Amino acid sequence: MLEPMKKSRLYEGIVKQITDMIRSGELKAGDRLPTERDLAVELNVSRTAIREALRSMELMGMIESKVGGGTFIRELTLDSLMDPLANILSQNDRLTIELIEVRMLLEVEITKLAAQRITEKKIQALEKSLQLMQKEIDAGELGLKGDNAFHLELAKAADNLAMMSITRLCGELLSNTRKAALEALDDRRIGVRHHQAIFEAVKAGQAKEAADLMRKHLEMAYQNLSGHQTSK
Repeated sequence: MLEPMKKSRLYEGIVKQITDMIRSGELKAGDRLPTERDLAVELNVSRTAIREALRSMELMGMIESKVGGGTFIRELTLDSLMDPLANILSQNDRLTIELIEVRMLLEVEITKLAAQRITEKKIQALEKSLQLMQKEIDAGELGLKGDNAFHLELAKAADNLAMMSITRLCGELLSNTRKAALEALDDRRIGVRHHQAIFEAVKAGQAKEAADLMRKHLEMAYQNLSGHQTSK
């Protein structure tokens, strides 16, 4: 049950009380919170303090507001926790570039394993993602959906549960680096050619060549992003 708040540290205290209620199960996913006015009366604080606390919780992915419907507790999933964090971190140019280095460690090995464990079904899934990327670029778009799909299918093809979990957990963060890298390209068709070459090596089971091509692809993305940030 909510308790009236003391005057100090109102914002943090409100968040803590509601968070504790979620953790204890007193509030569950889908439950509607009282109105700002009712919360302010129950907690003995101003509506401004309530709005500040709710805004913070919404940014953290813990609640969601529906126009004309109120504020509801969100189901806590990896996506709901990571996506707001990814949106905040994506504003950090240095982090965006450094995440390319993380991708070099992760995705080069993923590509190598994918080439070693490739199957006809996995080949078809990779081809489909490349077709999507090409279709997007032909339509004047970045090709981000196809790019994300290609790397996700590579992770699936690697058939390593730990790598797959990390890829899914960091999905939005990794997507932000891909978006920035695509935007930094003078010719977006270059990205398609790189992905196509990686695909051909994976398809042929050429693990070393596939890994080398992925490394070169990411090194180019790193250089392009570094130059792009320097020129700002």
